[in-house]
Amino acid sequence: MNLKTKLFASAVAFTMVLSIMPIMASAQTTAELTAQINSLLAMIAQLQSQIAGGSTTTTGGTNAATSMFDKDLTVGSTGSNVVDLQRWLVNNQYLTMPAGVAYGYFGNLTKAAVARFQVAKGITPAVGYFGPKTMAVLNAMLAASGTGSTTTTTTTPGCGVGALYSSTTGALCSTTTTTTGGVGITTPGAEGTITVTSSNANVVSTAYAGDSKDKILGFKVQAAGSDVAVQRVKVDLGVNTTQYNKEWQTLYVVDDAGNALASLPMNSSTVVKDSGEYYATLTGMNAIVSKGTNRQFYIAADLYPSIDSAITAATGPTIQLADSGVRAVDGAGIDQYGPSTGSTVSNQVSLAGSLSDEASLTVSSNASTPSASTVVATDGADNNQYDKLSILTFDVQAKKDSVEITDAVMCIVKSGTGTANASSTYYLFDGSTPIGSASAGYTGCATFSNVNYTVPKDTTKTLTLKADIRLAGATGATFTGYASSTGMTAESSDGSTIAAGYLSGSVTGNGITVRSAGPVITLTSKSITTSGTPESSGATTFSTSTLTATFNLHITAVGGPVTFGTVASTAPAFASSTTGFKVYLNGAAVTAFLGYGTSTSFSFPSACSTAGQTGGNSCVLSENSSMDVPVSFITQGRSTNSTALSSGLYSVQLSGVQYVVGGKLYSGATAANFMDGLADWRTSDVSFP
Repeated sequence: MNLKTKLFASAVAFTMVLSIMPIMASAQTTAELTAQINSLLAMIAQLQSQIAGGSTTTTGGTNAATSMFDKDLTVGSTGSNVVDLQRWLVNNQYLTMPAGVAYGYFGNLTKAAVARFQVAKGITPAVGYFGPKTMAVLNAMLAASGTGSTTTTTTTPGCGVGALYSSTTGALCSTTTTTTGGVGITTPGAEGTITVTSSNANVVSTAYAGDSKDKILGFKVQAAGSDVAVQRVKVDLGVNTTQYNKEWQTLYVVDDAGNALASLPMNSSTVVKDSGEYYATLTGMNAIVSKGTNRQFYIAADLYPSIDSAITAATGPTIQLADSGVRAVDGAGIDQYGPSTGSTVSNQVSLAGSLSDEASLTVSSNASTPSASTVVATDGADNNQYDKLSILTFDVQAKKDSVEITDAVMCIVKSGTGTANASSTYYLFDGSTPIGSASAGYTGCATFSNVNYTVPKDTTKTLTLKADIRLAGATGATFTGYASSTGMTAESSDGSTIAAGYLSGSVTGNGITVRSAGPVITLTSKSITTSGTPESSGATTFSTSTLTATFNLHITAVGGPVTFGTVASTAPAFASSTTGFKVYLNGAAVTAFLGYGTSTSFSFPSACSTAGQTGGNSCVLSENSSMDVPVSFITQGRSTNSTALSSGLYSVQLSGVQYVVGGKLYSGATAANFMDGLADWRTSDVSFP
């Protein structure tokens, strides 16, 4: 190198030092300073190598095509630096590039991704500007990890800056740059292999016209010996044009997280015919498979909006990888291919002309439907009325297409001798929003015409049937709601009537007992315990085991005062026999349990007044007053003649509460037994005795 050239190189280096000093001054950490110094030294070494002739090798960071980032980037920036940054952000899960969008433009998505990186690393302000602070942190990470691709730059010896011919060989000056390893490779220089296998879990069995990104083929790529970067996938579309001009409108490569890594619109310009076969090649991705692992990929497709009936009636198409259809580059920069036979990685998909052809509607129960209960009709204009009483809540689910319910028949059946009736008007609600009303016929059923209620595709809606209750009396009348898909008329999104075979399900509600006055009883908690030594039927001396079931009730008197009998009453509120309780053994009610020692324990609080009650064996809960009552049912592990109970799983059901409205117990008690047989009013099972 002559003196003039050396002086020129030194001047350039000095200028670079001066230019980077303001950036270094803004650095706030040792890591930032170290990264910037390393970046400067690398650039000086590269320049000196180019002046002297020869080669220089730099190792880039994960997803970087150059050694270090050295340029501020912001919205509107373009070029290779932006490509490198975006690829690093993608593979480190800060950025997802939309399908079909090319790398190289710094837009709002990239800005948001940079901001996420800044937040993760505590860089402030985290506004998405890739400046000196962020650059220094990322460069330090790259330098510390030693990961990424290896870039080698070779310059003809004896070629200085601006020289056309070498001063030593006379040859034409040239510079060659070679990158080894894929972007994001963490095993630079290592040679590897790939194995591609079929993996069709989670792919569709049937694809419908108009579908978007249906997964139609699955495969796994396994890397051995090195990380690999999957960069191309080639798909065999068969021997005719049907797949690409009548079935698949766009193909995608999708990863296991659902990200579209590459896309290709299907047309005669993008699909290539070779030796009688049609192929679609998807490129532009750089999906890393780490050494010793495998990664799931899918071929997904957008389908044409309509597909010929002749195609849907025929056997579905086979989608498969081409021979050596997956190309991946290893750490040594060598292309690796698989599978050796593409037909082993394939899937056959059935096609349907339209989702609307397969649209279905299902009616099912909903957990929020009103529980069996006693309701006092005081929520209307008179004390014997209840406006819009909820009778039944149920679900309607649309599958494969949106479904419009145009008409629906709903029924409310009355039982019991009470005078209350459901008036001639029924109501249908979506939450608090009315859908329609209908007049009931003599059968207790009403037809909701022109409902025109839409249930979106693959969505469940919850509806409630309500009715106005009139003429309630002291004796209860019970109302039970019923809904069935057979009573519904529905249409798919294209206006076609849904056939009966695609309507399914029915639901029957719980009995709601309505009277003009009485207690409103709710269960706040329940429990069951055992104590004592488990019995042995062969023992002559034994310690009796005990089972105790406890129910905590909240009771409100509505429509008038309510009288309850105490434990000492001839008509106690909670009887000590199976008229007030039921015992279940292994899930079945025990019909003859009275021969065993049973007792009931309960007491009323002061809110239930004993004043004026004969013998103090009853109390009165005044109208609109409430009380909490704990009730315990107790039984022994042996009968009164010392016979041991059958062993098994026992539970206890509260099945009735006795009371009198507006009078004394000697006038005859009424039993509220709406809870009889309901699992909610039964304890859990315990092993006994």
